[in-house]
Amino acid sequence: MRRLVIGAVTVLCLVMLLSSSLLAQQRSFTFWSMWNEGEPQQQVLARAIKDFEAQYGVKVDVRWAGREVLSTVRPRLLAGENIDLVDQNAAELYGALVVNNIAGAMNDVLDMVVPGEDKTVREVLKPQSYEGFFKEDGNLYVIPYNLISAGFWYDKDLWNDLGIKPPATWTEFLEVCDVLKANGIDPIAFGLLTEVYRSYFPTEVAVRVLGAGALNAAAGDPAGELFKDPAWVTVGDILYQMSRKGRNLLMQGYEGSVYPAPQTDWVMGLAGMFFCGSWIPVETRPLAGPDFNYGCFIFPAIEGGQGDPTSVRIDPYGFNVLAGAKNADLAKEFVAFFLKEEYCRAWVEETLNMTPRDGIPAPAELADLQAAIERAQSTHTDYDGVHADYPGWYLEVFLPLNAEILLGDITGAEYAKKLSTMTKEFWARQ
Repeated sequence: MRRLVIGAVTVLCLVMLLSSSLLAQQRSFTFWSMWNEGEPQQQVLARAIKDFEAQYGVKVDVRWAGREVLSTVRPRLLAGENIDLVDQNAAELYGALVVNNIAGAMNDVLDMVVPGEDKTVREVLKPQSYEGFFKEDGNLYVIPYNLISAGFWYDKDLWNDLGIKPPATWTEFLEVCDVLKANGIDPIAFGLLTEVYRSYFPTEVAVRVLGAGALNAAAGDPAGELFKDPAWVTVGDILYQMSRKGRNLLMQGYEGSVYPAPQTDWVMGLAGMFFCGSWIPVETRPLAGPDFNYGCFIFPAIEGGQGDPTSVRIDPYGFNVLAGAKNADLAKEFVAFFLKEEYCRAWVEETLNMTPRDGIPAPAELADLQAAIERAQSTHTDYDGVHADYPGWYLEVFLPLNAEILLGDITGAEYAKKLSTMTKEFWARQ
């Protein structure tokens, strides 16, 4: 037994020495980032990069490539250029890199010690920030540093004046809408012509009625059989209620409205709620003013639904070290370095976003969402992952049908039937 223990310790020491040796050989790495120079997010990253270079005696070749970074990276890789590290929205990382076998697995980073601290990356991160992104192969391809969520935004002062509070169920939600309408306020700010808005409600309703993953599974069913579940009619019925031909819950003129008109109408008090991501306080603060009292609640539970009513949408932004990266060890060391408490606090304070690191309060405007995340028993990804896993289906089936149901041009039953037939037809064309 003693020999076994000594042998195990020897192997561990050899692994650690080998890892240190590899790290010492890598004097630089290349990082292509989604942020533009001058943005608060870029400034926090740039400061961490400067500190990393000084402490490790290395060079980071960073390119501030902007939001289209992934479409820029791929042709460079095909041309033989080495790129070690990239960052972007997790769904986009998976859709552009993982499916094309370009991304490298990041599981080992979870067990790396955060430099200068006595905890591992796994120990400092909220599990909700990454646990929904393990693939069937058991690998995790993103380590988050920015935590985005979504919900219904509202003006707390306005709602207090009207005597209403965040609804917990769909029935209560409809009652809130009635109060808003009775006071001359459109219940929900919405723009049909903005594609991302068009898929928010269908996804959230599906998660509440059938559970997280149900939409993704049905989208990938070549026979379209999963959409024949009667629960999809329920999804369609609820979406129809929102439409101009149902209970008319969406703002006047939503049929032709595009970003940023809906959020502007909401901030101006013309609409009572606006469903969107946790970036909204940053985008609307200049118009809203310093005294605007932001509130947020997640999509309400739907009576009789099979889905977890506490499930929260998690849309992390994070790092991936590419497969075949020449300086993978050094790049991964930086990923762990950037999750130090110092930079995570700076991220919250300077970018007004949430950090996935546990124990750091969100900005005041995002406190409600952070509380919902911490209460959540489960999570779901934006659009249930269909836009990343099945981009063609998302564009050719989901978006057009969402427009039809939210206009009230088809019924809930017709929505479910069309989802089934159009999904089968889509996969037959592939």
